Amino acid sequence: MPASIRKLDPLVASQIAAGEVVERPASVVKELVENSIDAGADRISIEIVHGGMKLIRVSDNGKGMSREDALLSLERFATSKISSVTDLDNIGTLGFRGEALPSIASCSRLVLETKTAGSDEGTSVRVDGGSVIRVSEKGLPQGTTITVTDLFFNTPARFKFMKSRATERNAAIDTVERLALAWHDISFALTSDGRMVLHTTGKGLRDALANIFGPDTLESMVKVWGDYSGIKISGFAGLPRLYRRSRDRQLFSVNRRPVKNTCLGWALDSAYAGLLPPKTYPVAVLDLTLEPGSIDVNVHPTKAEIKFGNEALIRRMITQRVREALSQAGYVSDPPVISQGVVRLGGPSGVSAPRREDPRGIIEDIRQMQTHPLTLHDEGRRLLDDTEQEAEWEYLGSLQDMYLVAKTPDSLLIIDQHALAESLAYHCLVRGEGGSQELLLPEVVQLEPRQAVLYQEYGERLEQVGFSARPIGTRTVLVTRVPVILGQPLPAASVKQVLLDAYEGSSHISPDRAVAQARIATAACHASIKARQPLSRQEAQALVQSLRANPEARTCPHGRPTVQVIPVAELDRFFGR
Repeated sequence: MPASIRKLDPLVASQIAAGEVVERPASVVKELVENSIDAGADRISIEIVHGGMKLIRVSDNGKGMSREDALLSLERFATSKISSVTDLDNIGTLGFRGEALPSIASCSRLVLETKTAGSDEGTSVRVDGGSVIRVSEKGLPQGTTITVTDLFFNTPARFKFMKSRATERNAAIDTVERLALAWHDISFALTSDGRMVLHTTGKGLRDALANIFGPDTLESMVKVWGDYSGIKISGFAGLPRLYRRSRDRQLFSVNRRPVKNTCLGWALDSAYAGLLPPKTYPVAVLDLTLEPGSIDVNVHPTKAEIKFGNEALIRRMITQRVREALSQAGYVSDPPVISQGVVRLGGPSGVSAPRREDPRGIIEDIRQMQTHPLTLHDEGRRLLDDTEQEAEWEYLGSLQDMYLVAKTPDSLLIIDQHALAESLAYHCLVRGEGGSQELLLPEVVQLEPRQAVLYQEYGERLEQVGFSARPIGTRTVLVTRVPVILGQPLPAASVKQVLLDAYEGSSHISPDRAVAQARIATAACHASIKARQPLSRQEAQALVQSLRANPEARTCPHGRPTVQVIPVAELDRFFGR
């Protein structure tokens, strides 16, 4: 009987391995840039075309390679970074397996050009689909340049699963951002389709944050530092007003290796307990320095995930150090007790935070909404029976300037004042209310790298929703006109959130509609009453009556509830009546 098990062809095996390491163009960018960092470069240039599907080029001024090393680097498991299994316990480099370059070469057309400081000539190697086609000498500067074209040309099954050019481009930008912030003493330059979208000077983390996120964001961040039991933490954390709707601005690195680890995000969230609206996340760029032997970096094919030897200690340290930094900035919270992933605030006072001024005029607009209520859908009608619609709702009081307590004939209401005001503003915008206003003094807004490329795609459509802006630099725009919502002009910088929201929503609707919806969601959030904003009794009563008149407002634009209804019958059951 012939054997049914056989060894795979080396080329097939290499393409299978490539599937583990090279998931998308951003994976190629990550591996090549990490090699440049390991080579001691202090200047790294990255170029991508069509999101990296057509071309990826990474150039550095590192130590370069000899002809022999250049050829060996294209062989699987050939590495200069470890020599025995014991070295895995003391890894000080980003790469170490010797898989990245041969994996990339097996599923693309690759040209490697490199030269060491002591060589008269450099070496150029061309590889097509894993096969070396040509090796030649070439005059080159010191360092290495790797050019990857036609990614996945010989693996069409992988190619068809790639996302849009914009999605792949943004993934590559995110990869470079994370590496540039972790290695802030290296100058990074990223070009997409011929346009410079990111450039850092290599002069430290503050400078890198300003280059990438903009000086305004940096001014709203506080320094975090700590050193305890062999663990060091350093970086910056955003003030609560910088909150985001996703964790896309939580950037962690361990020994300067950008990583993903759920416990780090949980620890950061704990530090902000009570300071952020529900389902929002803080901003932070933090690096942990540990002994290499206390972490395992070999748990994922792309080395993006990591395991800690003492995870509980690291979580406590992050929470404490970030909370201390926020406390020094005037944001004070009682120390939370962390137990099995649940955060409980200690002490009777809960959390206090600096009061923030907000746009005026919304209360008057809310009162007008009572006179002209929204059209009720059948679902909205079912939420309130006829008796409740006709009965007076009465405001009773406030909890921590966040929740309004009111009564109806048949229930007790707990209302999230920020979520309700945002929902009311949102429905006003959906009805087409609002206009635009010329700014007395035009404002210069610096865009983040992703926002800059999105502006190229959506810039013209911003005019349709009330913004007027024009580019005046690589990543800066001059805003001259902004939408007016509920009688108040939006901040010029809100154009950045509109761009990001439009991109996130454009996957299933037209770009025009995506921009319009993004403007509505952003404007509603900016125009609404904030959590912890004290309201007069008259203002609170206006909100309560607006909820009665507009049952559709029981859900905010982000999908979370604005009110908790406790029927009297449920209270009767609780008290045994």
